[in-house]
Amino acid sequence: MTSVAHLVIGPERHGVVQFALRIRDGITDAGLESTLLRHESASDVTSIPDVDVVHLHVTDRLFGSPATAAAGVVEDLARRIHASGSAFVVTLHDLPQPSDGRSASARVECYRRVVACADTVIVSSEHERDLVREAGIGTPSVVIPLPVATGVGIRTDSGEVTVGVLGFLYPGKGHAEVLDALPPGAHLLALGTPSPGHDHLLDELTESAAAHGTTVRVTGYIDDADLPVELGRVTVPVAHHRHMSASGSINTWIEHGRRPLVVAGAYTREFARRSPGTVTLYEEDRLAEALADAAGDPESTWLEDGVVAHPTRAEVGAAHVRVYAESAVVHA
Repeated sequence: MTSVAHLVIGPERHGVVQFALRIRDGITDAGLESTLLRHESASDVTSIPDVDVVHLHVTDRLFGSPATAAAGVVEDLARRIHASGSAFVVTLHDLPQPSDGRSASARVECYRRVVACADTVIVSSEHERDLVREAGIGTPSVVIPLPVATGVGIRTDSGEVTVGVLGFLYPGKGHAEVLDALPPGAHLLALGTPSPGHDHLLDELTESAAAHGTTVRVTGYIDDADLPVELGRVTVPVAHHRHMSASGSINTWIEHGRRPLVVAGAYTREFARRSPGTVTLYEEDRLAEALADAAGDPESTWLEDGVVAHPTRAEVGAAHVRVYAESAVVHA
């Protein structure tokens, strides 16, 4: 059986780190034991074990700034992994998009270098595979969607109408657009904390809410133990990120029994085809109408009985086991 080490780098609360650990759990479910190499920083990696495959999850922000520096860190890890005789498998996250603005070209170059030094490259959606190709980054080896569980959820009456956006606050996430489109009497609930360098968004959202005659509440980081209650008290869950290529926040809503509103796009349509009944699609210019409809029918924001989201953790684990075996053979 293929021997595998999971090299997971970054702070415990980071979404990529959390998904990397969940994917490892899925691989264990599929019957493959693996070694976990858990580090806060790549500089903490002192040795590479004697295994067939080393798997690393990469988003440039976990490995340094600017993006070109992050690429150098991953390339150094790749050299050490290959020197140990292991195949190097990479899962890409937070792929470069035109909305990245001035950092777009540097991020494209970073991901191009990461792809070039890997033996196998995994992305989390067909849309991400298209993004990689269109940007000239390279050709991913395989698509394995992020695992998603189907939850029941805890229904909590907050006594007010709220529209909730889950995840980090940063430009383009959709908070401002959702605030502008709130139904009369509704309040914005930002379930998360600002991304580094974007604390100014708190004041901007607060001022904008006051101008609209409403309020915004920013929860800060929510511990896993508190998520069921916090997500259950939201009247309307929504994901309005216009450049979504894979989404942990959508999965989290579903895992807590919610059926979020999601702006229609290549990725979200792909998601809806794979898991019917788990999301409600709306066109970007129909946000206000979609929010009003959901606020008037809160039951529509909860999963119906019998709905199952895919892929499950076990399905994702089995897909990775196959990829590891193929990577080990090719690298040998």
